[in-house]
Amino acid sequence: MTRLLRCLLSATVALGVLAGCASKSVPKDFSLDPAKGEGMVVFSVSHDLEGGRGAKAIFYLNGGPTSKDGHYVLSLQDVMGVPTGSDFEDAYGRLYALSLPAGHHAVTGWQITNGSGLRISSRDIPTPLGFDLAPGEVKYIGNLHAVLATGKNIFRVTIVGAGYPEVRDRRERDLPLFEEQFPRYQGKATIGLLPQGPWVPKAGIARQLQPPPPVVVPAAPK
Repeated sequence: MTRLLRCLLSATVALGVLAGCASKSVPKDFSLDPAKGEGMVVFSVSHDLEGGRGAKAIFYLNGGPTSKDGHYVLSLQDVMGVPTGSDFEDAYGRLYALSLPAGHHAVTGWQITNGSGLRISSRDIPTPLGFDLAPGEVKYIGNLHAVLATGKNIFRVTIVGAGYPEVRDRRERDLPLFEEQFPRYQGKATIGLLPQGPWVPKAGIARQLQPPPPVVVPAAPK
């Protein structure tokens, strides 16, 4: 195996590992146990259809991947670099049902990627969007959505060039899907929406173009 092939294989595996680190919903047969001091939070993550499958909305809970008890969730997850399907017809997105310890939690950050190296995020740390869970509680907190602005690149291909997050009340869409996926919790979810509307700090957003990975040239045979 050449050095170049090994590097490409390592990069592909790394992408798969990173995708696998994102939080996933509990299994369909999950049974919430109040005696263990846990609750369930239900929400959706999505982005505009105009962004296509290449874009992703990413939201961080409790500090995200750099925190011991953090989570991060995406509008579309990848399997070995290939985006999975969407749960919705009016947006690209996923419904999430996460088991968390009872107590206070918060959505603490966000990021938008356009699939071409551009990352969009807050210039400053945004004000956390907090919520509380009681033991045995199933709580719907809303839809975490990325509003996207698209344009043409130099090749006249439509790509995402800007965007921002907002919280929406999509209970009429999300809760029937939740009850379909988790029928044992039909009628059990309470409503505890996060503050609705755009979630952008006064400093605005930052757009950062990630540099492409270096090209590895195989060593010339001796």
